[in-house]
This record gives sequence, structure tokens and C-alpha cells, in this order.
Amino acid sequence: MLKSSNVNKDQISFSNWQENLRFHYYRGKGHLLRYLLNRFAWYYYPRLHYVSPYPEHVDMELSSTCNMRCPMCYTITPEFKKYVKRSLMDRPLWQKIVRECAGKVFSLRLSLRGEPTLHPDFIEVLRLAKRLGIKEVSTLSNALLITPKMFEELVEAGLDWLTISADGVGETYEKIRRPARFNDLIEKLKTFQAIKQAKGSFKPVIKVQTVWPAIQNDPQIYYKTFKPLVDQVSCNKYIDYSIRYDGDGSKKKKPELDCFVLYQRLTIGSDGGVMLCVNDELCQHRIGDMNYQSINDIWHGDALTTARRLHRQNMAIQHYELCKQCYLASENESLTNVNLSGRDIKIDSYSGMKQEIR
Repeated sequence: MLKSSNVNKDQISFSNWQENLRFHYYRGKGHLLRYLLNRFAWYYYPRLHYVSPYPEHVDMELSSTCNMRCPMCYTITPEFKKYVKRSLMDRPLWQKIVRECAGKVFSLRLSLRGEPTLHPDFIEVLRLAKRLGIKEVSTLSNALLITPKMFEELVEAGLDWLTISADGVGETYEKIRRPARFNDLIEKLKTFQAIKQAKGSFKPVIKVQTVWPAIQNDPQIYYKTFKPLVDQVSCNKYIDYSIRYDGDGSKKKKPELDCFVLYQRLTIGSDGGVMLCVNDELCQHRIGDMNYQSINDIWHGDALTTARRLHRQNMAIQHYELCKQCYLASENESLTNVNLSGRDIKIDSYSGMKQEIR
């Protein structure tokens, strides 16, 4: 049984249990039984080291480039600029991936490292995925390019889940998320809510997320600002990529790392290269190429099979520099407790990560 890593993502939900339950109900609405089976698989397949016939989830990166240069993002690091080519996924490639996912993969996310709405085929990809019966299609966006008209198209095409990265409020948000304006974002969210109501749709469910340093002075304001406008509010631990990539080994590491990601999802870059896992943002360990291979071949191929075996034996950190650098291998350090509407929420960080956006 997998013991050394938390199966759930290290993200802190600010929403209360009623809001979280409603979020998941709306997210799975239309296929609730299959959604519950997906949640079971997501949690227990890694614990049982069970390799399913197909991954439950595929990350398909439509764009590796972005229209923002946020100071805490790995896409602005020298390492990313050196190793990752900025590109948009070719039409034949995304068509091939979507068609193979249909009927086999529960969820498809149209984003990874860049801003997916930069891709001219974004809506078309969504339409094809939903037409072919993929249960859940989601994306992560900074929302800068999502106009009310585009949001209407997303609702009509059947987007299930939209996560918006919004770090901080007011001037803090505008400093981090240049050239976006905070009041514009708030007005957009109000409009998105009105569009869903007018169309009688609960989808896409909308989650807003931030990194902790952007709100640490007053997390209550962040929660109260966004709570009425979205379905879920969450906070991510801060990852200092300048430290992560230096490989100095001074950070406290877990003595064992048995990674859950290798049993949950497959991650495909905009050039078709398949990464060892979703946290391989530099594609340091390419395990396949979707231009020439299939999802099935890569999921059951030698590279992933070997990686899973080494993780089971708690030897991955010794064999993969990627796993040594991974934040999932870092110990947690307690930072503080915050009180949100009468609820005490524990905030912690990864070992050695200063809570300062550089």
C-alpha cells in the first residue's frame, strides 16, 4: 500500500464543506456515478499500485506559451527558457489525442504550462471532446482572454470545469498578474455567473486559486471577495522554482517517495512529448511521443513501468533527478493557522521554500 505520499493534491481549500460538496456535485452532474468511480480510482489505484487499462485523466497542453509573466511562475525561469520550446499543439495531434481519449479516459484537461486560450482551436477542441463523449473537460486559465462572448461558447460547448488563477486582490493581483486589472476580473466573474444562470447551467464549475504569499496578510478578504462569485476558493502552497531547480539537496526530503501521479494521469506537451509526470514541467524525462505512439502504448510502456517499480521500491529519488527535485518529495513545515468564517485552517509550506514572491 502507498504510504509515503499524500494521494490528494497539496492544495488548501478555503471553501467550507457545504461549498465543496456542492462544487463536486455540480462538477459531476450528468454522470454522477461515473464521477464517483473516478474519485475512487483517483484515490485508491495509487494506494493499491493498480495500473488501469487507460489513465483516468490526460493533461493535453494546447499551448506552452503564456500572455503573462508572473514572477513566481516556472515559465520565466532560465531553465524553462532553455529546455522548453514555446509552441501551440498542431491540429492533427490534438485530434488524435482527443479521439483516443474518447470512451476510455474520464477527464481531459486542455492546459498545463501555458495559457490554453491562446490556441486558436481552443473552442473547437472542447466541442470535439464533448461530442465524442469525454465526461469531464477542464482547463486552467488566467482568464485574460475569456470574454463574456467566449464564456457563452464555453457553456454551450459543455466545458465542465474552469480554474482561474487569481493571486491576491487589488494592487497585489495587478502587480503579479500584469497586465490584468482586478476590477475587470471581478466584473467578468459576475458576468460569468449571470450567463450560467441565464442558460440554466451549473457548468462550468469555477474555481479561483491563489498562492499563499499573495494573500498571507489577509486571507479573509480573498475568501470573502471570491466566495459569492465562484463555486470554490482555494490556495496553493508556494513553490520557489529557483530553489527547486538548484539541486543543492539542503531541503528536508521525505525518506521515501512512492508517487501517486504515475497511476492517475498522463501528461502530453504541446509538441507531443509525454512527460514522466505532471510535475515534469521542463520535460526532463520524456517517456514517449504522441506523434508516433498511442496513449495505451505509453501508459503500459517500459518507461512508466520502470518508474512505478522504482517508486514502489522507494528508489526513485536515487534514479531520477526529476523526482529528487520534485516538491512532493519535500517535507512540510507548519506556517500558521488562519480563521475563515469561524473555521480554523492549517497553512503549511514545503521545506526550504521562503514565502516570498520574487
